[in-house]
Amino acid sequence: MKFSRLLISGLMLTGLVMFPRKLSAQSEKVMIQELQRDVAQLADKLRQFKDTQDQKSAELEALLKQSLDSNAKLAADMGSLHQSLASAMAEQQGKLVQPINAVGVKVDQLSQSLSAIETSMDALTRRLATQDGKLTEILNNVKTLSAAQQPPPPPSASVPGGPTTATAGASADVAFQAAERDFRSGQNQLAMDEFVNFIAHFPTSESAPKAQYYMGVIFDRGEQYEDSVKAYDAVLERYPENPSTRDALYGKAFALMKLDRNVEAKKEFNAFLMKYPSDDKAAQAKQYLKELSGPARPPLNNGKKRTK
Repeated sequence: MKFSRLLISGLMLTGLVMFPRKLSAQSEKVMIQELQRDVAQLADKLRQFKDTQDQKSAELEALLKQSLDSNAKLAADMGSLHQSLASAMAEQQGKLVQPINAVGVKVDQLSQSLSAIETSMDALTRRLATQDGKLTEILNNVKTLSAAQQPPPPPSASVPGGPTTATAGASADVAFQAAERDFRSGQNQLAMDEFVNFIAHFPTSESAPKAQYYMGVIFDRGEQYEDSVKAYDAVLERYPENPSTRDALYGKAFALMKLDRNVEAKKEFNAFLMKYPSDDKAAQAKQYLKELSGPARPPLNNGKKRTK
């Protein structure tokens, strides 16, 4: 309102300054009336503008209040929803915890049962392996003794309708090479079976003494020294003069030493040195004789293998 009065006063002063002072009284009156009319119109427009501004301010205040109310209501709804979700999740967890714990207990029990079954199976497997090893050992011993005690047929003997000498020789070579290959690759049981079959089918073959010697070596590998002595004896008795004789004699002496049959071992080592004084194993044989002739020593067959 104060602004309107100042504006009107300013306009009136401006009008007075602009018109010449010599205007007639009538003209001045007309001009004043027009000026008053313009001022009144301007004041009316100012009032309308103010009313419009007041109305818009009121509308903005109403919208702002409405927005604040909506935000407050939304926050309240979100809080209620969060509380409801938390309550629902807690309730569901409470319902699931007990079944899950029960399942966990059952899984633990099942794991323990499976572990016990595995332990039993391992024990059973070891027992079966032990029994199988004993049966195989017995079978091999029987085969070895049978092969050693079986006299070789006369060289000229032939079976009617059987293979010719050339065919038999070729078959013997193939069989021996297969057995020797398995022997060198460490397949002891397979090689043992093949050597036993070889001696049974080809007792007069040139490779028979070596096959018999390899059987003794396989027994040595398994620390079955009693059986290795028998296998080496079979070489010495059945094939006294052949390239495998010296190895069989040395192997027998070594096996006897491992069995702590020291008197017999010394005898065999002396026999070996007497027959083969320049052999590669002569130095080792002398060393063993020195040990056997020295003070009492602990048993050699104490579960540890000793190289020849």
